[in-house]
Formats: sequence, C-alpha cells, structure tokens
Amino acid sequence: MPLNNSIWSVFKFLLLTGMVALAGCAAPHAGAGKGRLDLTSAQWELVKWSTQPMPPAGVRPIILRFDQKGDEGRVSGHAGCNQFSAPYVLRDAGEITIATPVATYMACAPEVMEFEARLLDKLESISTYKVTYNNLDLIAADGHVLSFRPRAKVGAEALIKFIYVAPQRVECAAGAGKAMCYQVKENKDDPWRLWHGDIAGFDFEPGVAYRLRILEERVSNPPADSSDVKWTLDLVVEQEISPKQ
Repeated sequence: MPLNNSIWSVFKFLLLTGMVALAGCAAPHAGAGKGRLDLTSAQWELVKWSTQPMPPAGVRPIILRFDQKGDEGRVSGHAGCNQFSAPYVLRDAGEITIATPVATYMACAPEVMEFEARLLDKLESISTYKVTYNNLDLIAADGHVLSFRPRAKVGAEALIKFIYVAPQRVECAAGAGKAMCYQVKENKDDPWRLWHGDIAGFDFEPGVAYRLRILEERVSNPPADSSDVKWTLDLVVEQEISPKQ
C-alpha cells in the first residue's frame, strides 16, 4: 500500500537524521586518538605563522615538545632566544589550554626578542590543535594558526640522561681528519670528556655552558668511524653565558 505524503516525509526525516548521527560518530575528532599520541611523539619546529612573518634569518629554530602524564602535560622548548615551559591541559575534540609560559632570561637582538614575546603571548591564547601525518597546527582563539613540522623522533627504548656541555668545543680526531668535539660530563665534579658525535636538535652557541636532558639510543650497523650511540636533545635544563677566560 503506498505511503501518503506526510508519512513519507517523516520517514525521510528519520532516515536522514540517523545517517547524520552515524556520520558524527564515525568522524574522528581533531587531536583525539592517534592525534594525542602524535602530539607527544616528536619535537615540533615552527614553519609558518598565518598572520606574522617568520623570525629573521639566522635565528635558532622555534622548537616545541609536549610531554603528557595523565590528564596534565607540559610544553617546553626554544622560543627564538630563550628556553620556556608551561603546563597544558588537553580537552575533548582537540581542545587545548596552555598556561602562561615561564622563560629564561637570555638577551638577543631586539627583533628576535619582539618575535619571542609575541610567540609566548600567542601560546596562551591557543584553544585547539590538529595533528596530521607530518604537521601540527596550533589554532588561537583569534584564528591565528601556528604550523609546525616534526623535527626529531626517538624510540621507546631510549635512555634519559643528564649531561653538562662546556661552553667551548675543542679540536679532536675524526677518522683520518679533524673535527670539533663537545666537552661533556654527567656529574658536575667529573672531568670533561670528548663527545665525537652530534646531539640531534641541539643548537650550540659558543660561550654558553649548558645542562641538557638527552635521549640516548643504540644505532644498529653505524657507518665506519661513527658511534653506535645517538644522542637527541630532550630539554635544555640550564644555560648560562660563561665568563670570558
């Protein structure tokens, strides 16, 4: 028996409503699920600010790292001149709240300091985030978008270590040639020893003494004359301009 127009209209409404509800359940929220894992699995380098010019040429990379424990987290990194850190909280549907950042007190060129101040201020107004395969967008309440790319990833088996880095590198042997090596030690009273490898993600400035938190990984089948240990910067714990000798 054919349906009259009113019954058919109700049937179509219920059918469409059900389809929309199912689509809403199936669509993943930005930042949910795998997105949350990706947020904390890399160091993120700023590559674009939708409404602002990027830092002047020669400025150290702008780096963020997110660490999440339970419902609370901490974002830390390098803002152009200074190291900073701030608590953050993840909420539903890709929402994030970042508290007021606390930064070190290094002085840089005025234009760098101005950019850094704008960046740290903008982080406080970030309201949502979106993680894709190779991109992180932090979106502020006023619509500004800070876009980042992953910079360094480490395995789950990496060891966390703390090291001191001397304010000057020294010449050292590197295979058949010469190179400039870091002077490092794990305890303040230990003698300096040479580190012939790189420290991934670390931007060394001569004349500045550092204490770093690093991630140490074993390298399978390293190239000849290369170390089987890889160091990746996790956090600059301290940095201080060393008095000239």
